[in-house]
Amino acid sequence: MIPGFLPALRNLLLLSLLGPSSGSVDDGTVVLTTSGPIQGKHLPVGSETVTAFLGIPYAEPPVGALRFQKPLPHQPWSHVLEATSFGKACIQPSVTHFPEAETWFPKMPQSEDCLFLNIWVPHPQPSTPVPIIVWIHGGGFAIGASSFNIYDGRFLAAAENVIVASMNYRLGPLGFLSLPPAAPGNAGLWDQHLALQWLRNNAAAFGGDPAHFLLLGQGAGAASVGFHLLSPESRPLFTRALLLSGAPNAPWAWISLEQAKERSRTLGQLLGCTNSEDTALVGCLQGKEPKELSKNQLFVLRHKELMGLPFVPIPDGDFLPDTPPRLLQAKHGQPMPIGAGFTANEGSYMLLYGAHDLNLENASNVGWEELLQVVRLTVPEAPEEAITAVARRYSQEGEDQGEARYRWAMDQIIGDYLYVCPVAKMVKQEAEMGNPVYTYYFTGVPHDSGAPYILGTLASVGGANRTHTTVEAAMKNPTEFTSRQSHCKLNLIEYSGRWWPFLTSGVQFGRASGIGNLKKRQMVVSDAHLDPLHAPMFTSTLVSFPASPRYSAPHSIPYCVCEHKGCSPSLWEGQFQFRWK
Repeated sequence: MIPGFLPALRNLLLLSLLGPSSGSVDDGTVVLTTSGPIQGKHLPVGSETVTAFLGIPYAEPPVGALRFQKPLPHQPWSHVLEATSFGKACIQPSVTHFPEAETWFPKMPQSEDCLFLNIWVPHPQPSTPVPIIVWIHGGGFAIGASSFNIYDGRFLAAAENVIVASMNYRLGPLGFLSLPPAAPGNAGLWDQHLALQWLRNNAAAFGGDPAHFLLLGQGAGAASVGFHLLSPESRPLFTRALLLSGAPNAPWAWISLEQAKERSRTLGQLLGCTNSEDTALVGCLQGKEPKELSKNQLFVLRHKELMGLPFVPIPDGDFLPDTPPRLLQAKHGQPMPIGAGFTANEGSYMLLYGAHDLNLENASNVGWEELLQVVRLTVPEAPEEAITAVARRYSQEGEDQGEARYRWAMDQIIGDYLYVCPVAKMVKQEAEMGNPVYTYYFTGVPHDSGAPYILGTLASVGGANRTHTTVEAAMKNPTEFTSRQSHCKLNLIEYSGRWWPFLTSGVQFGRASGIGNLKKRQMVVSDAHLDPLHAPMFTSTLVSFPASPRYSAPHSIPYCVCEHKGCSPSLWEGQFQFRWK
């Protein structure tokens, strides 16, 4: 075949479809995909330009009989589809009861017809294939959208000469209600899977390299990345993974099939679907208004929980052949580079979001009894002796006294149980399976803080005052930027490789040396695959208590304290290393 024949043929096809006022093939705003031609738009990014393709439908609208089902690929189109604005967000409840809620969960149009993806491509389109980075948003599988300003992919695409993509996926009961076979479950994960298939099949059309295909997510998005790592259906679709403050084995990230069935039936009762047979119940729920399902989802929980997520992924025997802990213990695909980590204050976000009824902003309300209440909310099935033991152990650590001491303990208990321990355990197990695993630890910031630094969207965060140059510096070298609150010039850490090149082109990531005292904000990274001892230390057992619906045998509250906790920064002069105990 004559070299360049296929690109030339593609251009001829596009020219035959374009109208006189359409964008031209030469300017890169029109691309021929497997679904049909799409037209994007140019966006300025500092002195650079990217081409954005927004609101691309990758699945048929999941409405009517398709509600609760696996997504179907969108039917091809023959006209040039305008892809210059985001599609509607998936149905979700509003979040308004904590400061800066509008920044993280802005109000936007919602619809059950929400399965769209977005792509940002450097302009001009690179002459050689470039890496692809796919962002999966978080939000507890209940809220969020790819169109949030803090997830804008243009800045990363321009700064690192990569293709950035993101997608919406169904949330709450519309995405994770499970009553098989009528509602098989994990519809939201199958949405993500279909979007990944579409992106991989169309990588070449946008100048992307499928051999360098990174999945990136935070919180529930990170757990989703972990589920794709564990799924035999999804793992072949990508080549690298980065999980920010989340893991598939986290206690909030999945429930058993029996729990899912119970919650689904409870939701049916709340909405007047009293059918005793599951197929009829699903049919009844398919006829209800989608916002009614979303609005009533929290009422299906039996306990008041700090991290009460009613509809989440399940081990369905299809997407997930077994439970996440068991899948992590078994070999699950060819080795690939995996990055994962957490922040120093993972729990502070949940104190604000999940424990607002305790009025902890008032210092006089922060004491021993409030600490016990926080532990009860965090681990609602634990007996009182376990709750007391955990609270006592954490409140005895650190140098703070009084109210600050208890507030620190609350933060660390929540963070360790929900985020740090699951991530640390996953890191260890993935390294044992032969995967090159790299870890990071981000100090001085709460949960959900990584995305603006990595995606380059600090200017979107409430109260931020960042120039494009400053944001770009933070994105290219997050550790260097975050070690100083206002300046990026002081090199506190020497790198053998930068953050993104490892994850995209294979250059080593995160091997840091010459680390001095930990500052107020600093990201510390280390490799875990060269030496299995270089990973977070934690003890996995503190107090045992009886079996619960999640576990078939007596278990314990994971007690996970990394070496840095309760230590002064001076102890970390020289080199920061994680160690497994």
